Amino acid sequence: MPGLRAVAGGLAARLPVIDMPVYLAWLRRRLVRAGGTVKVREVTDLTAVPAAVVVNCAGLGARSLVPDPAVRPVRGQLVVVENPGVTDWFTRVDHSSAASTYFIPQPGRLLLGGTAEEDDWSLEPDPGTAAAIVTRCAAVRPEIAGARVLAHRVGLRPAREAVRLERQPLPDGRALVHNYGHGGAGVTVAWGCARETAALAFPAA
Repeated sequence: MPGLRAVAGGLAARLPVIDMPVYLAWLRRRLVRAGGTVKVREVTDLTAVPAAVVVNCAGLGARSLVPDPAVRPVRGQLVVVENPGVTDWFTRVDHSSAASTYFIPQPGRLLLGGTAEEDDWSLEPDPGTAAAIVTRCAAVRPEIAGARVLAHRVGLRPAREAVRLERQPLPDGRALVHNYGHGGAGVTVAWGCARETAALAFPAA
């Protein structure tokens, strides 16, 4: 990768990264322009969804919806701070620990991370974890230590031993296509999984 270099026991680079709220809003606009509609409702039975083809992208919800007990949460916590002038993306991962060190510059802010805590369902930010994240990131870039905290974020990654991409016939002859279990790599594999899901949903297309 151009510009990728080893720094402080990790990797740093200046490269484009995805701002997820902006990206998801763009995807929604693209869907609407293509003639799609978005409806928000609770689904407790996939067979009751009134569609010719049902695609299950329920993420962690697939654990109870399918049900599939192989899906489990991997908790991630971030600290959002004012960017003190950091322009490089940085990551350092210790695979023997639930803690990692990374920072991602975005317009007007800097994302600091992070954690990967398996089977932890808590959505509440932990102050001790947040302080440790800032400390780890500041050890790489000292100016981060004095950055004003803007927000704390917690998310649950829908982990599974393998992504489930599978077509399942429903009792009435309709098709149910599963596409879930991407863990923290969802945005990385999204387009490839979407193409495979479309091929499973409409095999003759």
